[in-house]
Amino acid sequence: MKVFPKFQRHLEIRRIRSKLERNSFPRLQMLLLVSLTGASGFVASFIFLHAGLIEMWLRYLAAFAVSYLVFLVLLWLWLRTRSEDYADVSVDLDCPSSGSGGSGTCYSGKGGDFGGGGASGSFDMQSENLLLIGESEGSVGDVLGTVAEAEEFAIPLFIALLIGAMVFSSFFMLYYMVYSAPALFAELLVDGVLSASLYRRLRGLETRHWLETAFRQTAMPFALAAAITSASGWAMALYAPEAHSIGDVIVHVRQGG
Repeated sequence: MKVFPKFQRHLEIRRIRSKLERNSFPRLQMLLLVSLTGASGFVASFIFLHAGLIEMWLRYLAAFAVSYLVFLVLLWLWLRTRSEDYADVSVDLDCPSSGSGGSGTCYSGKGGDFGGGGASGSFDMQSENLLLIGESEGSVGDVLGTVAEAEEFAIPLFIALLIGAMVFSSFFMLYYMVYSAPALFAELLVDGVLSASLYRRLRGLETRHWLETAFRQTAMPFALAAAITSASGWAMALYAPEAHSIGDVIVHVRQGG
């Protein structure tokens, strides 16, 4: 790799980042780009649903793929609008339920009214057995009732956690993209504008394509959010196989599954 002393990439990135933060609002611009990206994902999911793609996990995955392509196009448009401010540079680059437990009915014998003590003793033993069986059935019923109530509570909670994971991953991606916007925009300008301009003047200068930089800096958060959203859609489809959207899953939960 050839090194040119008058062009050091990391220094130019630092200088341009400082200029961006001083003269413009890179995080606000990134917020707009990511908002448009999210809107394109919702539109893509809606179109896929009405086109017959009813599997939630697959539709969400495809929608993320479309939204990422839209995001790259928006970055390209942003780069084109800012290229005039950075293209004409010199080599020096001065600017930087309730439980169903039953209670057993107990019968007790007090002696043989019909004569014969042996019959009374046998009746007492049978009564004790009935009492034990009734108590056992009551305990099992209580346990089953408790389990049923816990299940009725756990399923809506599980669905809420899945939806929460989807929302959290999307907001995490939004926060990451907005927070890192100055550094990302600076790298894009260096690789997409400055490097190309210098390459025309200094043949042999090794440059990077802006698309490589964009993919390296943004693919991971998009992929993480897409994986969590797709996995959540798959889990919700297991719970409510007839559901084709999150709204259908919520209706299914409200109707008691």
